Amino acid sequence: MEQFELDRKILRFNGEHPYTIRDSCEGVLITGGIGSGKTSGSGATFARAFLEAGFGGLVLCAKKDELETWIQYAKETAREDSLLIFDGSGNNCFPFLDYEINREGEGAGLTENIVRLFMTVHEVIGRKSGGGDSYWVNAMQQLMRNTVDLAMISQNTVSVPLMYDIVQSAPRHPDEVVSKEWREASMCYHLLDKGNKKEKDRWTQYDYDSTASYFLEEFPHISEKTRSGIISMFTTTLDLFMRKPFRMLFSESPDESTQIAYPELTHHGAVIVMHLPVKEFGESGRAAQVIYKLLWQQAAERRDIKKNSRPIFLWADEAQNFVTDYDMHFQATARSSRACTVYLTQNLPNFFTELGNHDRTHSLVGNLQTKIFHANSDPETNTYASEVIGRSWHDHQGKSQSLGDSSFSMGQSSNESFDYDVPPQVFTRLPKGGPHYNKTVGAIVFQNGRTWANDKTYLYANFKQI
Repeated sequence: MEQFELDRKILRFNGEHPYTIRDSCEGVLITGGIGSGKTSGSGATFARAFLEAGFGGLVLCAKKDELETWIQYAKETAREDSLLIFDGSGNNCFPFLDYEINREGEGAGLTENIVRLFMTVHEVIGRKSGGGDSYWVNAMQQLMRNTVDLAMISQNTVSVPLMYDIVQSAPRHPDEVVSKEWREASMCYHLLDKGNKKEKDRWTQYDYDSTASYFLEEFPHISEKTRSGIISMFTTTLDLFMRKPFRMLFSESPDESTQIAYPELTHHGAVIVMHLPVKEFGESGRAAQVIYKLLWQQAAERRDIKKNSRPIFLWADEAQNFVTDYDMHFQATARSSRACTVYLTQNLPNFFTELGNHDRTHSLVGNLQTKIFHANSDPETNTYASEVIGRSWHDHQGKSQSLGDSSFSMGQSSNESFDYDVPPQVFTRLPKGGPHYNKTVGAIVFQNGRTWANDKTYLYANFKQI
């Protein structure tokens, strides 16, 4: 097994300032306005460096041309055989619930872990609909928890179609609970009956009793309007996995000709490109990629890097489409998992909009230790960049002139002020590549804890577009 030393150099800024695997594992944030060259400049530099160094990785796609870009990177670095393209063709699939139930690790199959997957989908979907107050979210989560428990206790497995059938056939009124017609037709009752007859240990019996009480007593007594709202939230969350192509890709058992795209494949050098671009597949494509990303992050956290030290990367251009609350927790410990997160976005307000407030955004970007700032016209991002780089005392020289009735004099003065080392307006003037700038993209690089060879906390770096 190839060993990947943390201090191995994978690229050099401006051809001289080294950047290592250890640096990469602390996370990278790249910002730049539209046309700033962030993707073709520093983004391309990092992508090629990761591939040349033998990293495995996961690429999330917001734009349709992302796949083309990574195919080109793979050709340039002789990594074509490492690409695994996950798209709507069905050549690759990922039945994520089967995976979560049967994977390695002590938490496999736990109801709460399965519920968390769907709540992550709800988090993404809920942003566009305004989310919802805590009662509705908690009520939907309770319904989901009991649905998963019923499926697992009675069937020893769970699937999206089965969850959907359970909820659609659950009793809507107390009278239905004792109705012969309902019992004969209801998947929910069939599984309750099957679970009741199964031999169970003490703790599984407790879970079954809670689930039976919920479906036979609590759920039918919820007011019709409230219950309809809860069910609507539930089905909205599951709906995308019930439809083409996502049911084929994520919800059904694969046939013999279909390869399962396990996240762990990246630990052995695969580069999985999730070619379900948001611009083509909309919110469904985004939610599907977010689910895969979450399971990939958890797989990264579980792996034993003593047995396999290959670095892996998580790549997201237009990263605001894919961020979730779990990113903050993952990034806090990503270095110990040899996981390198690279998030590219135009500006910080993109994150503010998606994550809901400034605090969540700063929690996330604060844990991405390398920050690369390209040309930008957003004042908030530029001021943030100046603040991150810091302030110091600056000596300002001035000249004065005075004219009297019979004399003229000139003088010099100096004063010190505590100012930005890189003022915000600097970021509006950086080269953006293309013919006008001789295909050279400029950026300011900041790496937490590093003083560069110029004795500064920042580096002006050039990136050549190929």
